[in-house]
Amino acid sequence: MALSARRYAQAIFMIAEEKGDQEQWLADLEVLAASSRNPDFIAFIDSPKIETAKKTEVIEQAFTGSISELALNLASLLASRNSVASLAAIADSFQELVDSQKGVERAEIVSAVELTDEQEKAITDKLTQMVGKELSVTTYIDESILGGYLARVGDRLVDGSVKTQLEDMRRELIRGT
Repeated sequence: MALSARRYAQAIFMIAEEKGDQEQWLADLEVLAASSRNPDFIAFIDSPKIETAKKTEVIEQAFTGSISELALNLASLLASRNSVASLAAIADSFQELVDSQKGVERAEIVSAVELTDEQEKAITDKLTQMVGKELSVTTYIDESILGGYLARVGDRLVDGSVKTQLEDMRRELIRGT
């Protein structure tokens, strides 16, 4: 599904560039992606047992006035293909394309606990120096790393987690160094 989500995002990106409405598409895709996180909505809209006309009617009732006509058409097309669940991935891929065009690199920071604003800024500054680009940062919490943080920028990984440090110490002790 990730490949098809990327293809949809690329097609939307081309349309948005042509019409100069990237910001509108970002907003529309955010609304649609939020709806795709509702399991009841997805169960109905992506059900092969429900007629496409009924799905389109529900989509129009739910979104007319809150998203553009083209975004409404996208949702209806995905519903006809039982693929509305991919809207979050499409929105994410579209955001990546917009960021890339603006020269912004996406970064993910994973920490064991919620970072303070100062901690997030310090890590972001370090990553910005490392890649030499403006960053769009998303943070996540994963208690399994015990402490510290993991940061991913593109294909680069900065592992400052306590879990990895402990594993490194363990390997050194076993080797006897």
